[in-house]
Amino acid sequence: MKKICFVLNVSSGINYGSVSAFPLIKNNGDLKKYFSKYYDVSIDYIKDKDVVDFLVVPKPFAPFENENNLPIIEVPTILFMKKDYKEIKSYVDAYFNNEHQK
Repeated sequence: MKKICFVLNVSSGINYGSVSAFPLIKNNGDLKKYFSKYYDVSIDYIKDKDVVDFLVVPKPFAPFENENNLPIIEVPTILFMKKDYKEIKSYVDAYFNNEHQK
């Protein structure tokens, strides 16, 4: 099973950047529960950056250091704000479908 990590919090060296700065994005447990049916999921980049294979990053998002040079799947931030998990999944699935065609 593919190990993906939703990058919702990152360290910028001095402080943390978070997609949760938007008031509508608070319960990341729902996101993890939805995607766990399809992927091995993490929502803690800081803790799990060494054990995942792909990063799912809201775009735009605060710059961060991708220390392990993991492949990044960009998804519009608005989808996280709307909690449109089905559409987020379509971006993730499209990435993996395109990856297999290479």
